[in-house]
Amino acid sequence: MQNGIKNELELIFKESNSSDELFDAFRKALEANIKDADLYKTLLWNRALSSDEISMYAEKICQEYPEFSYSIYFCVGKIFSSISTYGSHHEKAFEYFKKAASKNKKSYEPFLAIAKLYSKELNIPRIEKVVQIFKDGLESVDEKSELCFSLSKLFKRIGDKEKEKEYQKLGEQFQKEGR
Repeated sequence: MQNGIKNELELIFKESNSSDELFDAFRKALEANIKDADLYKTLLWNRALSSDEISMYAEKICQEYPEFSYSIYFCVGKIFSSISTYGSHHEKAFEYFKKAASKNKKSYEPFLAIAKLYSKELNIPRIEKVVQIFKDGLESVDEKSELCFSLSKLFKRIGDKEKEKEYQKLGEQFQKEGR
């Protein structure tokens, strides 16, 4: 029974251009207690949604199903980074990647996404914020070397050779230690 509803909702989430229809289908999914992060990601990727609607749905999903928080927040970060034009959604993407990192403190993936998001020309998100979130992440992520190498590349992009070498060395040290 639930599979039939799920398939129907997935089709609506993929193809509907109506905010009202999407909202009704979302409500129906919650009422049916459908626990499927991928189904909700399909909704979030729907092009008919505004950035405010994407945020609203994401927060509601994470409130109802906290176990999906990392996955949903990471997805929303990717959505905002993919639709960003001239930095218009970079800050939102940054905030959602930060939320994802806070929900899974051991994962380095949100940090790599933040590094890719950084625009030297626009300084968005601000380099100081990016560096600080990376430093905070070094306290908790499992693969510290990944963060260091990414930070080294980031410093290379902004032309800070000293910091580039410092984090490259630190990354190599962590790599030798298996971290």
